[in-house]
Amino acid sequence: MTVLFGTLGWRPQSLLPSIRSSENLERVVFFHSDHVKSREARAKVMEFCRSLGVAASAVEVSDAFDLLHVAGEIRADVRKERAAGSDLRFNIAGGTRLMSSAALLVCILEGIPATYVHDETYQEIPLPLLRISYSAGLTAKQRDVLSFLVRNRDKEFTETALAKALGVHKATMNHHVRELEAKGAVARLSDPTDARRLVVKPAPGMELLVG
Repeated sequence: MTVLFGTLGWRPQSLLPSIRSSENLERVVFFHSDHVKSREARAKVMEFCRSLGVAASAVEVSDAFDLLHVAGEIRADVRKERAAGSDLRFNIAGGTRLMSSAALLVCILEGIPATYVHDETYQEIPLPLLRISYSAGLTAKQRDVLSFLVRNRDKEFTETALAKALGVHKATMNHHVRELEAKGAVARLSDPTDARRLVVKPAPGMELLVG
């Protein structure tokens, strides 16, 4: 069975074509802001789903302008449905720009087939996303280093301290950190208490990559 995810703005028409075209559709889950027009559009989508006998649930996002918060919320729901064995697809056709961007990010991270709907013709158009695991761009050791830094984001670690914490040679840690830095996953920053030292920090949003 298929679960269709979607983002919804002010126009229910942007989501309806995907509801119509999804085969073996079991449920629709869509995200929208707290704007009054988004709530009005939500009511119309819910009514359309009821007319088809398809279960639907709407999630009102508390801050539709916080990309990482929205992406985390969407990803948690996506993973729950995937764990239940559902086939997933995503309609990215509405909501704030950041909400749409968050949904696209989740589709890239999770390898979910995605579409959008043309504003004027309402034609459903597949997005050219490869069904890959984005985190596969990291080696197992790089993922270990990044996960450790994310879990300890509030602490300061030099490469030497990281090597000791993870039980690897300093030269090996230097290699991992340089590779992660080249991929934009971490940054080496001057220690505010000692300019001669560099501390390693995860880039914003890396929780999504290793979560």
